[in-house]
Amino acid sequence: MSEEAMQEVLDSLAKMGKQWGLEAPVGRVWGFLLFNSRPVTQREIEEGTGYSRGLISRSLGKLKMINMIDVVTEGREFRYSLKTSLIKGFSEFLKLFLKDEIKAMIELLSGSLDKIGDGVVRKSFHTLINEYKKLYLVIHILSRMIDEITSVDTLILDMENLDVEEVARKISIRYGVTEREVIKNGEQK
Repeated sequence: MSEEAMQEVLDSLAKMGKQWGLEAPVGRVWGFLLFNSRPVTQREIEEGTGYSRGLISRSLGKLKMINMIDVVTEGREFRYSLKTSLIKGFSEFLKLFLKDEIKAMIELLSGSLDKIGDGVVRKSFHTLINEYKKLYLVIHILSRMIDEITSVDTLILDMENLDVEEVARKISIRYGVTEREVIKNGEQK
């Protein structure tokens, strides 16, 4: 792969890291690891990305937190490599987001509810709590579906000839959503 093409991919992964709320450097460091067939040191990542050692260290910490990298010790140096696939990493990120952000916000809003005297504001808080609970449910289900789709024991997908609509239909049925409900909600033509 040419240097220009590699930089384009790294830029795209940096953008994805930012969109996921992980920061652009996390995406770029992950991308750099993707392009290496062997574990690399922080110094090698520094040379490959142009980032400072501190920024690389923080990025590696976030990648380790969401279980996307392996870290091995060789002598006095740590070497880093990819541990998981993008989809499994995304699932780990969703689980972390649920635990750290959504669940925390539900608890914060719920804990504040009794302290609000204004009925209109209290109703708004209650509505927001319910919206966060719905979001929690959606993310939790999505995370479980990702785990199921990527599990070796469940769906074996031929990615080259994948009929996304058919797989989605099977998953919907498996999770108790009937085809009638899907059609009723306008999700299937």
